[in-house]
Amino acid sequence: MDRPNHPRNLTRSMWRNWAVAYGAITLPLVLSLFMSLTWLPFAVLFEVYALTTLRKSDMLNSLNRCSVLPRIAIRTLLVSALIMIVINIMCTDWLIPTVWRLRVYNNEIPFIVCLIVSPVTVLFCSLSLWFGLGASECRKCQRRHGFYAGDSMAATLYYREARYQTTVLMSLSAVMGAVEYWYYFARYINANFNDPDRFFFIYMPLVIYGLSLLMLRGRYESMTLLCEALANATGAGHSGTLVRYLVFNDDNLLLHQSADGLWDTPVEGRVERKASMGDHEARLLFNELSGINDFALRYCYTNRAFASDTNMIHYAVFVDSPDNVTIDDKKRWFNPYMLDSCLASNILSPILANELYRIHTITMAWKTYDREGRRLYPIKHYRPTFRLRDLRNWTVDYDDDSWLDVANRNEDRRFYRLRQLWERITGLLKPKSRRLG
Repeated sequence: MDRPNHPRNLTRSMWRNWAVAYGAITLPLVLSLFMSLTWLPFAVLFEVYALTTLRKSDMLNSLNRCSVLPRIAIRTLLVSALIMIVINIMCTDWLIPTVWRLRVYNNEIPFIVCLIVSPVTVLFCSLSLWFGLGASECRKCQRRHGFYAGDSMAATLYYREARYQTTVLMSLSAVMGAVEYWYYFARYINANFNDPDRFFFIYMPLVIYGLSLLMLRGRYESMTLLCEALANATGAGHSGTLVRYLVFNDDNLLLHQSADGLWDTPVEGRVERKASMGDHEARLLFNELSGINDFALRYCYTNRAFASDTNMIHYAVFVDSPDNVTIDDKKRWFNPYMLDSCLASNILSPILANELYRIHTITMAWKTYDREGRRLYPIKHYRPTFRLRDLRNWTVDYDDDSWLDVANRNEDRRFYRLRQLWERITGLLKPKSRRLG
C-alpha cells in the first residue's frame, strides 16, 4: 500500500507545492499575452479564489500539509491584482479625468505584469522569512498537529524546505525584478511589445520557472534516496501511538523536569499504533505508568503527526489529593501563574506548550462564541473565566478543530463579516469532517 508518509510521497508533495505556488505566480505573465490588461486583474482574482479553494480542500494534499508557499502566492496575486485595478482606474479617462500624464505613456499598455508581480513576491517572501514559525500559517499548523507532533524528522524537513523554497522564490524574484526594471528603464520603448520585450518580461520568467522545476526535482529525488536509506537504517518507518497524561490537582498541574531542562508531564507511554483507546485501557496504562490508583480520567483529543502514521492521544487526570502523588526533586506542582511564566520563558516542552495552548484556546472559544463566531454575551471583548479544575466538567470536544477557527474568526476580530463571507465562498470544496484523530 502506498503510504502518505513514505519519503517519496513526502518529497513529491514538496515539489508539487513549489510547482503550484510558483506556477500560480507566473501564470499572469502568460495570460498577459492573450488577454486585455483591463480584464487581466479579474482573471488574477479568480486565480486567487481557485488557489484558496484548493488549499482548503482535499484535492491537493500537499497544500494541506504545508501551506506557507501557497499562502505567499495567494497574497502576492491578490495585492498584484489590486495594484493592476488601481492603475487601470487611473488610466480610464472617462472615470478619472487625466490631469498629468508621462510623455512616454501608452494607453494600450498601462502596466507590465512582471514589474508588479516580482517586487510584491519579494515583499511577501521577506515577511514570511522574517516571522518564521511565528507566521499565521505556521501557528495554525502547530495548533492542529502539535509542535512536530512526535514526528520531528518529517516536520523539520517540511519546515526547512518551506524556508528554502521561500528563499529561492525571493531570490529569483529579486534577480528577475532587477533585470526587468533595468531593461524597462534602459531599453524599453513604451510603444508596443516587440520580441526583446516579450523575452525579458514574459519568456525569461517562464524559462526560470521551468529550470526551477528541474532543479528542485533533482534535489528531492536525491533527498528521497537519503530519507529512505535513513528510515531503513533506523527503523523509522515503524509507527506507534504516544499516550500522554496531564495530571491535575485543583488548579495545579504536575510537571517533571527532563534532562534538557524543560518541564513536561511525568506520565506518558508508547503503545502500538491505534486510532483510539478505551477509557478502561487508558486507566490501566496510567496506573501502570504512575502507580496512582485513585483518580478521575478525561479524554481530551487525538492529533495526527505532521506527515506520518504516528499519532498522540491526550488525557487529563484529576487527583483529589496531592498526597496521592509521589513528589521528588524533579517533580513539582505548577499553578496557572507559574505555567504562564514558564510559557513566557520557553522552559515548557513544545508538546506540553501546545497541549495547554489548545485546551485554553478551544475552551475560551467555546465559552465565548457559537460555532459561527457570534458572541454568546452582549458585552464586546468579554472573556469568561478559565480554571484548570473545571476541565473535567467542560463538555467541549477538543478533537473538533473548528473551534480553533472560531478563536481567530469571530465578532471581536476585524473584518468579521468580510472574512465570514470569504470563508463561505472559498469553502465549497472544504472537507466535511474537521475532527482530528
